[in-house]
Formats: sequence, structure tokens, C-alpha cells
Amino acid sequence: MTTSLQTFFLLGPEIALVAASLVVFLAGAFAGLRGGWSVAIVGIVGAMALSGGQPTDGATLVSGSVTIDGFSIFVRWMVLSFGLLLALVQAGDLFRSAVGHNSLHNRGGTCEEAGTFLILLAGLSLVGVANDLVLLFVGLELVSIPTYILLALKRTDPHGQEASLKYFFLSLVASALFLYAAVCFYGMGGSTSLAAIGARLQSSDETIVGMVVVLLPVALGMAMAGVAFRLAAVPMHFYAPDVYEGTSPGNAALLSTLPKIAGLVLLVRLLALGIPAAGSLTATDAASIGAGATSHLTLFWQLTAVLAALTMTVGNVMALLQKNLRRLLACSSIAHAGYLLVGVAVAAAAAAAQTDRTLQSHASDTSWTLGLGGMSASLFYLATYVLATTGIFAAITYLGHRWPEWNSGSGPRPPREEIAVIDDLNGLSGTNPVAAFALALFLLSLAGIPPLPGFWGKLSLAASALEVDWNAPIGFGSRRAAFVALAVILVVNAAIAAAYYLRIIAAIYFRTTKRGVQTDGGLSAGFAMLLCMALLLMVMLQPRGLFVSASRAGSGSTFASIRIPQPTQTIDPQ
Repeated sequence: MTTSLQTFFLLGPEIALVAASLVVFLAGAFAGLRGGWSVAIVGIVGAMALSGGQPTDGATLVSGSVTIDGFSIFVRWMVLSFGLLLALVQAGDLFRSAVGHNSLHNRGGTCEEAGTFLILLAGLSLVGVANDLVLLFVGLELVSIPTYILLALKRTDPHGQEASLKYFFLSLVASALFLYAAVCFYGMGGSTSLAAIGARLQSSDETIVGMVVVLLPVALGMAMAGVAFRLAAVPMHFYAPDVYEGTSPGNAALLSTLPKIAGLVLLVRLLALGIPAAGSLTATDAASIGAGATSHLTLFWQLTAVLAALTMTVGNVMALLQKNLRRLLACSSIAHAGYLLVGVAVAAAAAAAQTDRTLQSHASDTSWTLGLGGMSASLFYLATYVLATTGIFAAITYLGHRWPEWNSGSGPRPPREEIAVIDDLNGLSGTNPVAAFALALFLLSLAGIPPLPGFWGKLSLAASALEVDWNAPIGFGSRRAAFVALAVILVVNAAIAAAYYLRIIAAIYFRTTKRGVQTDGGLSAGFAMLLCMALLLMVMLQPRGLFVSASRAGSGSTFASIRIPQPTQTIDPQ
């Protein structure tokens, strides 16, 4: 089979998503289809079927700029699984708008959102399998542009317009910064291939080393700024509270989850540039590795660790001051981005430590496991965070509106109001105990209360940070001291976060109100809430399955395969 056909085969799930989006757009425009989200859900399920039909026996499949390995498979399944849940949330959100005061969604209206959402998922999945700067940037733009459209389609709401403009302009800045970083990496590597760039970073040629010393800090700094926007991490975090408050719950769920997957994938790509191939180093190779790889990894973990500490602290302190529910969840998402960065910093530090040992011994280290428990912990934590956050916004969407305060003798009843502040959830346990229990479960998981999945995620992140240079003394300025401090900061921030999460639970269970919620958000949002709750309970009772999947995706061999070109396997699509 030719390489082009093999590439199409490897991109089968993404092609299925794009094809489904075309069906939705055309059916909405010419046939007056109103069930756009139903078609979108069918398209996502079809993409899952195609993804499940590809080899998953641990082999690395490479064709052109596409790489299918344990990491990309894990990312693709996360995108499709949580995309399915978000489609259910969005469908309920649109139903709520249609039956409420907003009459935007009429003939073909749902098809616009559903088709755009499918393209977003295709772009995000493409980011997960890309092994080339050009394909990576194209995938990122296929995530960003549909997001602008989904935010702007709420065009009758001035807050929605403001939110979309803020996100649009800041996203342009982030994309420009990442593109400038890509140009710098191209200048260092002489190619857009990540494998070629990584090989040049390890060169001992004096000319190349001099260029790397100058360009690497600039490229890494601009790339990290672009990643920080997608993660909502410091210093590109300030847009999140305003945008979350001004958009719909379904869009807020999307913004708080899918861009973080893209951000983590970008961090993996940047980290993998400095990691030699698994078992590929000879003694001669080890002696000839230049300063580029070690400087890349050292600068990477230092920058990521600082961003992690700042991001989790800033996010939690901001959340403590919030009374608006969506702004609080936005600040919370900033803090969770900081937690994710801890694992990435651990992975980079472990890789730097092993590179140092290899250079000092001038010998081959064939194992190259790289101690990447930190990356596995980040992947596990990302999955549990996205699940709990999707469940929270599904519940908010399902609850819909609340009854305003009104006396029969004071005139006509005022219009219903969206659930906006924490006090709007007062007494929810008495009016809707199922939704109250689901919300409490999601919030407790995000707070890291045992035995919920969020606890295991935070515990694994802290443990991986403490394992860095385990046998080394804790000296001032040492790598060991830095990660012990980072683990302490993580634990302190987890305690701070518990305060504002428990405040919401207290409003649900220990306060009363005369105003009830209407639960007019649509059955699909309610079903998504129940499905998220069931999945969270399954992970709580049996976390081993997700841990094993995350460990395989974050293994050292997987990271090396991302960076180093592997022999292309011939795949028979039959």
C-alpha cells in the first residue's frame, strides 16, 4: 500500500468527523435538518469505531507526518469520548435556549453548531497524531477557529459577543507566538519534522550548538506562551473568567476541557524534542550528544515548574474571591492547569537527569524509561478533570433556569434567570436530589477528596514530584529541592481549593431557598450528567484501568517514538 493510502487509513477517525460535519452542514442548509446534534453524535461514534479498528498492540505506526502510538491513541480516545459527552451537553444547552427566552436556534441553527463542533474535534484529534510542525499548527487552527464560531454564534447576547471577541483576539496572539516559535525550531532543525529538529538539538557541531543556544530560549518561551493560553495558565489566564461568564454553559464546558488536551499534547511534543530514542544510543552516540538536548530539557523543566507553581496558586486565590459560579469554575480551571504542569515538569526533569547520567558515563542506557511517571500522572489527572468538569457543566445546563423572587400582588411574573451565582444552588438537595448528588460528587473529585479519582490524580502528581532525584540531598537550588517545594505547593493549593468547592456543596445541602430550579435544560444534558457520574464512580471503584492506560501512554518508549522516526509498518486496511 502506498504511503498516501496508509496516511488516509491512519487518519480514518478524523476523516469520518469531517465527513459527518459536511453532512450536517449540507443537511441543515438544504434539507432543513433540525437534529444536527443527533447526526454529530452518530459521526463521533463512527469515528470511535474506526479508531478501534486500528492496531493497538503497542506498535508505532508512522506515515508521513502522522504517528500512531500509545500516546496518540490515548489522546484520540479522550477527544472522541469527551467529545461525545460534550455533544450531549451542547444539545441540551441548545434545547434550553430554544424553549427559553432566546429564539436564536431555529431552522438549521443546531446544524451550524454541530458541524462546527465536529471540525473542532477533528482538529484536536489531528493535533494528537501530528509529528510535523505544519500539521501540528493546522490542527491547532482547526481547534481555534471553530471555537471562535461557537462563541460568536450566541450573537443575540451582548455578553456572548464580548466573550467571543476577548477569546478571539487573545487566541490570535497565542497562535502568532506559537508560529514564531515554529519558525525558530525550523531554523534550528532545518526541517518541519519534529524528528529532524530533535536530532539537530542533539548535534555536537559547534555551529548548530551556537544557533541552539541563541534560538532555543526564544523559541521555547514563545511556544510556552502559546501553550499557556490553551491551558489557561499564567500569564495567559486572565481571559478565562470573563469568557466563561459571558458564554453558555455548553461552551464553557468546551473551553475548560478540550483546549487543555491540546495544550498538554503541545507540551509533550516540545518535551520529546530533547529525548533520544529508546535503546538507540551507543557509547559513541552518548559521547557525541551536544549541549542542545540537555539545555532544552533543563530550560523546559525549570520554566514549566515555575509556571505550575504560579498557575495553581493564582487560580485558587482568584477562585476564593468569586461568587459567580462560572467565574469560580474558570478560576478553578486555571488552578487545574497548574496541577497538569507539575507532571510535565517532572517528566522533563527526569529526562534531563537521565541525559546527564548518560553523558557522564559516555555509555548507552538502553532502558530509557525516563521516569516518566509524572507524564502518566498528568494524563490520568487530565482525564479525571475533564470528566468531572464536563459533569458539572452538564448539571448546570440541565438545571437551566431558576424562578425569580416574585409575589402575586407585585405585578406580572418576571422572566426566568439562568443559574449564575453560588446562591442560585441553595437548597438544591431538596428540589433535585439526583442533580445535587452528582454536583457534589464532581466537586469533591475536583477538590481531591479520597477515594474519588481526583484524589488519586493529585496524589500521583505529588508522589512523582517527590521521586525526582530521590537519592540526592536536598540542597539549596538543587533539582531535588525544587520538586520537593513544588509538591508542597501542590498540597497547599489542594487544601485551598477544597475551601471553595465545599462552599458550593454547603449551598446545595445546608441552605434553603424559596426559589427553585426548573430543570429545563433538556434530557440530553441530564443524560450526560448521569453518564459522567457513572463513569466517575467506575473510575473511583476501579482506577487501575485508567492508570494502566495513562502509564502506557506516558511511557518512555512512547515519548521516544514521538521524536524519533520509526520504520513505517505496512498496514492492510482489510
